[in-house]
Order: sequence, then structure tokens, then C-alpha cells
Amino acid sequence: MAGLAGIIYRKKSNNGSEDEKRRIYKSSVEKMLNNISHRGSRSRALTFMDNKDFAAVTGFISNYDVEDNTGAGQTGNKAFNSNVMLDGKIYNTDEIYFNHKKAKASLNGKNRMLEEIVTGFDSSIIKKLDGQFAMVLNDRNKNIYLLRDFLGRKPLYFGYSDDNDTLFFASEVKAMAILCTDINALAPGHFIKNNQSPVMFRKLDFKKYQEKFKNETSFKSQLENDDSAEINNIADRIEDLLLKSIEKRIPAGPVNIKIGAWLSGGLDSSIIAALLKHFKQDIYTFAVGFEGSRDLEAARVVADYLDTKHKEYIFSEDELFDRLPETIFTLESFDAPLVRSTLGNIIASKMSSGADIVFSGEGGDEIFAGYNYFLEYNSQIQIQEGLLQAIGSLHNTALQRVDRSSNSHGVNVKLPMLDEELIDYALHIPPKYKLDYNTGLTKYILRNLAKRHLPHEIVWRPKDKFWEGSGINDSLENKIKGIITDSEFEKEKIIDERFTLRNKEELYYYKIFKNCYPGVEFNNFLSFTDNFN
Repeated sequence: MAGLAGIIYRKKSNNGSEDEKRRIYKSSVEKMLNNISHRGSRSRALTFMDNKDFAAVTGFISNYDVEDNTGAGQTGNKAFNSNVMLDGKIYNTDEIYFNHKKAKASLNGKNRMLEEIVTGFDSSIIKKLDGQFAMVLNDRNKNIYLLRDFLGRKPLYFGYSDDNDTLFFASEVKAMAILCTDINALAPGHFIKNNQSPVMFRKLDFKKYQEKFKNETSFKSQLENDDSAEINNIADRIEDLLLKSIEKRIPAGPVNIKIGAWLSGGLDSSIIAALLKHFKQDIYTFAVGFEGSRDLEAARVVADYLDTKHKEYIFSEDELFDRLPETIFTLESFDAPLVRSTLGNIIASKMSSGADIVFSGEGGDEIFAGYNYFLEYNSQIQIQEGLLQAIGSLHNTALQRVDRSSNSHGVNVKLPMLDEELIDYALHIPPKYKLDYNTGLTKYILRNLAKRHLPHEIVWRPKDKFWEGSGINDSLENKIKGIITDSEFEKEKIIDERFTLRNKEELYYYKIFKNCYPGVEFNNFLSFTDNFN
């Protein structure tokens, strides 16, 4: 839980005007940090980076104390000396440090080790980092870099001044909007050097995952009896990788750590909650929805079966509607399906804010073919391409929702389904094992793992989007239809030549968004859910 903000600018003189510029930019960065103070209320620091041609004022906030082994040495609203600022977590620092330095782990701590690894800026090393991160670093040649992990699990935005001599960057749009309106999302797996254009350093290897299935066009054939052994073997491997993924996301230390899980009663969140019981008996689960909604009922079944410490929140239609302005401001989007799911996600974050870490099942649909549209594809290669596209779109849809929701209430959320080793294995599983055409159910292979840990009615529960299972969609859609007239929608639905609003609900959200972020050009940083319903 941390936030970044800063300004990189081209030096134009060596006289006193540079000192004045630095003072002004320092004040601007402080204001940017104030606008995202929810990302880190405990520690705040500024650092100054420069080289022959460029300089930067960079701000960092965190919900953890800034310790001496980061190189910072100070907490509070003071300057500090550090070559690396990190929002996120790197899990293989020790391994890379040893392979790169041929030395044992530094006594100065993991952050100092990370600084030694990345300050040389070798993209062949950077791409080996296993974790979720947005990062600012000053390398040994004094170049200033912005980086984002290859899935975009941590956010980072940037924009330029009119003369392109100044680059602004921050973890959220609300920090950027006070200085520029032409805002861009740094694409996953990309970096910016000084204030130049983004360059890719890592991506999902699309060719690698497509080659395996390019000649396997038959896709609706039924599974044979002799497939059962292979299905069990695959389920065993998925279970091992999930347990490994969960374990490395549980910090070593006190045994009294409070672990929670967002529980919708769907397959992904339920199996994560079940596997958490391997590590700690007292697991807290959190569910939200309307009274009588499918998600709440299913979550109760799972919580009872696993004997978790279960908490739920039942919201009303009026309460949900009243939360829309706050939700859209927090989310920084007016994509209607994303807004729907964020409404409940923010409430779940508030409920779970007392836990030390909270696990989410996010990503299961994307790597195990959980969406119903996969059943309409005509070949295994088409399914594979659909999976890669779904994973590639996570950064400014579902991951944006999870990031904003969790940070709005200081929740340290973990996403074990999006572990890199698990993704790699899942994308090598033949697509035919992910879809069951007899029953029309998705995530077939994951269900075969789930039946070892969960009750039958949960294992074979059909896929619901969160806002469907919680009952949110009908409530909002019906209420907004009574507010925006047909003629108003027809008149205002075309925003520009690049985007047309899809229904009245989205127009209502767009109006709120424009009030929250007046003048901000959204086309360069927003993505919209393809399948609206």
C-alpha cells in the first residue's frame, strides 16, 4: 500500500531559476501526494534525482514506516536519499541478487538489495522481477526511469506539459488532474527513461502460448473417460501452485497475523478461502450484497463449510445509489460494469480494513476461461487468444477496481491467481480442459480441484458476474432509467468520434465522472468492458 507522484523536467539553465523551479515542483508534488493520501497515511518522503539534462522531484507515501534499510533514513514530510521508490512487492529479490551479484543477501535489507539490482538498469534483469510493482529509479548513470510490471497490477499514469519538456506521473488520475488533463496510463511491462516515450521491456509471450495449440482446431469434442487421469494430474499441479502462491504472499513473522478473504461465493474466491485454511485456521471472510442475493447465500454456504469468521454487509438500493459519486471518484472510470462491481468492492474493502492482509480470487476467470463467451469460440487457438486478450486487459479494468477499492481503505490485498508461475502453467493447459460443453460450465479444470475442498453446490455453481450475483445491476439500471429520458440519452450519448455511451446507466456515470474530473481526456487511460451484459 503505497503511492508515487513526481515531476521529471528538462534542465534549461544553471542559474538560480533552477532552484526556483525545484521549489515550485516540490510544492506541486506535495499537492499530488495530498490527493492520493489514502494510499499511504503513515510515511511520506520526497527525493530529488537529476543528471546532466534532466531532474526530478519524486514523492512517495506508504502505510508502512520508511525504514533505514530502504536508503531513506527518515520518515515524515522530509527529503531523503534513495535511488528506488517502489509501490508493490518483489518476491524474488534474494534469488536475483545472488544470481546477479554472486553474493549472499545484503545485510542492509531487501530494499537495499533491490536498489543494487536495478540501479544498473539492465532490462534483462528487470524483466525477471517476480511481483506487482510500479517503480521510480535513478540508475548509476543518473537516468530517471518509471516502470510498471508486465500485468499492470500496480497503477502508474503520466502526462506531458505543452512543450513536452516536463513529465508528470502519479499512481492515480486524481493526482495527475491537478497539473495536466492529457493523461496516459503507462502500459504494463513498459518503462519511461527521463521524459521520453514509453518502451516495452516485458510482455506475455503470445507466440509461446499459441504455438502449442495452433494445430488443435477441434474444440467442442467431448472429454473421454481416459482424460480423467490427466485432469487429476493437472488439478494436482494447480493446487500445488496455488498453495505456493498463497504461501509467499503471507508475510513471515507473528503468528497472530489476521488474514481475510473477499468471498463472493463464486468459485475463485471460495477456493482461495479454502486453501487459506492450510496456513491458518482462523480465516476471516467478507461478503456484500442485497438481502436474498445469490452471492450472499453462496458465501454463507462456503463460510459455514470452511468454518470461517464470516462477516457480511447488506446494502439497500438507496444506499448504493447514494454511493455512486464517491465510487466513481475513487475508481476513476465510468465504465458501467466496472462501476457496478466497484460499489460492492469498496464496501468489502471497508469491512476488511482491520485485517493485516486480504486475499482476492481476481484473475481466475482470465486464466481458466471463466467467462461464458468462451463457450462460443470455434477453436482451441481462438480460446487461447481470448485468454491472452482477457489477461492483457486486466490492468485498467478489474485490477484498477481492486487497486482503487483496496487503497481507499488501506487494505493490503493479495492476488494469488495472478502469480506468474501459475499463469504460465495455466496457459499451457489444453483449453479443452477448461470448458465443459455437456453442462455449459466454464473453468472445468478448476472445478475439479474445487470439489476436493468445497460443497457440491458451490463447485458446480454457474458463473455470475459480481454485480449480477449481488443484485446490483437490476437496482441501478431500473433507477437510472427513471432519471434519464430517451431523448436525453439520444442527444448526449455520443461523446466524440471515438466513443459512444452504451446506455442510460453509463451516461449517468459519465456525468458524475466529468464533474469529478473536469477537462480530463479519458480516452488515453480508460478501457471499457467489451461484453456489457
